[in-house]
Amino acid sequence: MFTIMLVALALPTHGQNKVGDNPTIIQPGSLLELESKTKGLRLPRIQLDDIHVWTLDGTPVSGMVIVNETGAAAKGIYYWSTDLLQWVRVLNAADLATVIGGNTTVSNASTGNTLTTTVNGVTGSGVPIINSNVLSVVNGQLTSTVNGVLSSPPVNVLSSADNGLSVTNGNVQLGGTLTQPTTVSASAGNTLAITGLQEGDISTDSVLVVTPTAGVVKKVKFSSSGVNQYKSVTLATAGQLIFPTPIGITDIKKIQVFRNGVSVECSPVDSNHIQLESEAACYANDEIKIIQLL
Repeated sequence: MFTIMLVALALPTHGQNKVGDNPTIIQPGSLLELESKTKGLRLPRIQLDDIHVWTLDGTPVSGMVIVNETGAAAKGIYYWSTDLLQWVRVLNAADLATVIGGNTTVSNASTGNTLTTTVNGVTGSGVPIINSNVLSVVNGQLTSTVNGVLSSPPVNVLSSADNGLSVTNGNVQLGGTLTQPTTVSASAGNTLAITGLQEGDISTDSVLVVTPTAGVVKKVKFSSSGVNQYKSVTLATAGQLIFPTPIGITDIKKIQVFRNGVSVECSPVDSNHIQLESEAACYANDEIKIIQLL
């Protein structure tokens, strides 16, 4: 009994311990402190074949540190992680370079305006690809400034039209107000034609005239053109096609016929009569107006 008491008294009884040089100098935060210029700390050497197996006595606890020298697992210092339930090797700079260079995969993907990056199967939060895009048109050239970077070269676009043209949904069309004197040049080979014009009434409509020098187009009332105009109005009988003209026919092109106000074609029968086209056969009391120029 006395011997046991002596051994107990010889063991350190304070809460801090230091091994090695300067045993009386110990840092306040140290539970166990080692100091030596010629000796080191040698950790327990355990044969670690499977990093998911605890291997040691007792149940797994966090903070346990070992060295694997002979096991099938990679050589090095390990600590037990209770989160991962495995031994985790402490990597040095060389190990880290090998892991990153040989086993790291990085991929990028975009959906809409969102970019995501995946590293070793783990995808990070998406970030906007385009934070701002400012479009501007100056002198018919479109530029885009994306995230503060101006695109180059600019794209030629049509943003407006004037002087007799208009823009609707990107389509340029005839129609609008002339904003300056405008000339359309024609020649014997490059003529100007307008098709689809409707029949007019020379007794009421105006005609186009052209100034002899500048070629400016104007309109005047036909009644003031100096051309003599003769007119007759007849109420037709059923099926009637032949009608007398106001004066003798000298040129069929100078005769215009209207059936109930609608222009119809005609042909000469003799010097004083015309015949309507067959499709224009009259009903009783249809009004036939004949206008003849001389």
